[in-house]
Amino acid sequence: MNKNENRKKQLDDYDLINSKAISDYCRKIKYQFNTEELAVLVYRNRKMDIKEKITKYQDLIDNYKDIEVIKRINCKHYDSVKTMIKNEIDRLKNVYEKFLNEDKNCAYTWREYNKSTRQYSQDYKIINNLKRTFKEVYKSIKDYINEYDDTLSFTITKKYFGRKERFIYAQYNVINKKPTLINIYEKEDMYLDINNIYVYMPTPFKRGDILITENPSMSNYREDGDIFVLDYLSTWRENIKEFLARGNHDSSDMVGYGYYLYENTPKIVYDNKWDYDNFEYYKGELKDNNRILKAISSYLKDEIDIELLMNSYDFFKSEYEQRLPDFYEYEVLKKAGFSDEDIKKLS
Repeated sequence: MNKNENRKKQLDDYDLINSKAISDYCRKIKYQFNTEELAVLVYRNRKMDIKEKITKYQDLIDNYKDIEVIKRINCKHYDSVKTMIKNEIDRLKNVYEKFLNEDKNCAYTWREYNKSTRQYSQDYKIINNLKRTFKEVYKSIKDYINEYDDTLSFTITKKYFGRKERFIYAQYNVINKKPTLINIYEKEDMYLDINNIYVYMPTPFKRGDILITENPSMSNYREDGDIFVLDYLSTWRENIKEFLARGNHDSSDMVGYGYYLYENTPKIVYDNKWDYDNFEYYKGELKDNNRILKAISSYLKDEIDIELLMNSYDFFKSEYEQRLPDFYEYEVLKKAGFSDEDIKKLS
């Protein structure tokens, strides 16, 4: 393999990371992932479709060093990581074939995660979306996306009817109006070994950074707090690699902790944020209540003292509490005594 080919392979490997900020940082410091870690990054990737994942899995089997998979929390031991990878290739192929088969005793439906509301579609729509075949349900989804362009992700569920209920779930992300099948699984496959492995990645993030969770997957979005101020990352634990080498932690521990605002109110919440490999720097303008996050960020970075933090919070909170409902017309507000400048602040 010549130098250009080797460089291209490394770039491809770093691009497996969901977060561009983390990907760029790992590339900059030339951090090396082993074959097991790369396999998990493929599984966690939110932009590759399953055919691309299968291709990359096969590349790992054919061209990368084989290693042992240690027994850890929610993951059994494998003498060869390539056995675990081959199992995932076979699982994807088998479940996808079952998913497409036109079985008599089954039905399909779908549920979206909405871009504008940051919420899941309501339960009644699941019934309304019911179709007999995959072709029918997929066409209805494509038509819907093309008409409204307001879908971040969706899941198609295939349900089998009979003495034993069975389900297949196909998770899609929508990128530029194009559905991308990122994962597919049967109900009993929700807790796979490859899905449970904690992957350590060096990150460029510091305490007090304002971040956003960039992940259009329904399983990870929350109805509040996409923008948050980072306080701690699990990867910052002292001797984290030695800790992981003893089999501790699983993928549910790949979290950060920070401050965010609850449902666009001034109420501050401190909680974990899932899947640190989806964190990005927030580069937008902080408006309205989100200005509180800037004050918290500056305090955590020792750029302001607690007095200014509290006074800033009181000021932004009072602005929020003085807001009027947005259904009053301009002329009505004028009759109530509001000036043009007042109305401009309210809009």
